Amino acid sequence: MRRALLPLLPLSCFLASPIASAQDLNAAIADALAHAPALEAAKAEEAAAQARLDRAKSESNPLLRVEGSVGTGHIDNGGFFGITADDTTPLALQGTAEMPLYAGGRISAAIDQARGGAKIAGFQAEQTRLMTVIQAISAYTEVLTARKLNARFDQLVTELTEVERQAGLRFKAGEISSADLAQAKARKAQADAGKAHAQGRLASAEAAYQRLTGTPAGDLAPLPDLPRTPPTLDEALDLARASNPSLRQAKTAVDVAKAGVRAAKAEGMPQVGAYAEAAHVRDQFFPGYKADSYSVGIRGKWTIFAGGRVATQIHAADAGVDASEALLRQADQALQGMVIDAWTGLATANRMVDATNLQNQAAMEALRGRKLEAKVGSLPVLSVLDAEREAIAAEAALLEAQGQRLVAAWQLNALTGNID
Repeated sequence: MRRALLPLLPLSCFLASPIASAQDLNAAIADALAHAPALEAAKAEEAAAQARLDRAKSESNPLLRVEGSVGTGHIDNGGFFGITADDTTPLALQGTAEMPLYAGGRISAAIDQARGGAKIAGFQAEQTRLMTVIQAISAYTEVLTARKLNARFDQLVTELTEVERQAGLRFKAGEISSADLAQAKARKAQADAGKAHAQGRLASAEAAYQRLTGTPAGDLAPLPDLPRTPPTLDEALDLARASNPSLRQAKTAVDVAKAGVRAAKAEGMPQVGAYAEAAHVRDQFFPGYKADSYSVGIRGKWTIFAGGRVATQIHAADAGVDASEALLRQADQALQGMVIDAWTGLATANRMVDATNLQNQAAMEALRGRKLEAKVGSLPVLSVLDAEREAIAAEAALLEAQGQRLVAAWQLNALTGNID
């Protein structure tokens, strides 16, 4: 009498009712964002860029400077003007206040360059954030998929261990041939290999999850529904051109390069500023010397001829603009290709989910049918095992497709800057 296999529960039963403390995808994303060193570095660079902007703005503010010196010495003028030699304590104090009135565009160009740098750093931080979110979703999906497959192979190995044991007993009783026993052992070995692969994949997935989030992968809630994505490819392209951080970074780089041209041209312009100075001097030229002074006025500086220095600097800045504009066109073309790939990838993933879902349903139905046939003795147990393997392969394909679809949807939203 052939032994029927234990009924195989649908995989959804294992995670259909997560406990209340199960961590969801949003929590995993939050942990990844809080733990990512790359994002921390990007935020630090953003803060540094903002500080450089504040520094550039401060160039238009008044400057107050105080200088002084005091010492001890001896002055001997050789009796000139009847001044005798004597020990002195030279003292000099000077206070200066300056206010730029006209800098030829230097200050405004520097502010524009620093402001662009701050924007670029902000866009880089946003791009890093988006990539961290995608990595968190991929890691979360991979852990769930690996756990489900590992659970299925655990069940399959348990069943095949019993089948192998029963086959050995039946072989000894002369009910089956050695070929049947070898086939049972081969199925068991194949299941062991599949379990080893599933265990390795699970260990790798959980390690990657912990590296990314800084916390072990505990009880995880099932995958959430797909996020809302742009309904059409044209809308996705429009959103990407308006919101993608990498493209905005390239656009801002063009503005920074143009500000660099203005800064180069400003080097050939005059500079004018107002000043006020006050000085207090003692024992500087002869013993007992005293002088107190103050003055207010306007200072100017203009380099009339720089030997080609300004002209070559302008040429270099113009070339920088050309290069940044070319990089902007390249970034736009690359982004268009990535959005199209993500859009078609999501559409393909949707079709794969539908197809693998039908495949999984058919495989499960075939498995149920073969179990019933084996129970009445019309099919050998090995046929049921073959159907079991096909059901696991179909379910694995469905799980992979569902995970790929979720990641593809988030990737498309990341490219369009549509992740809150």
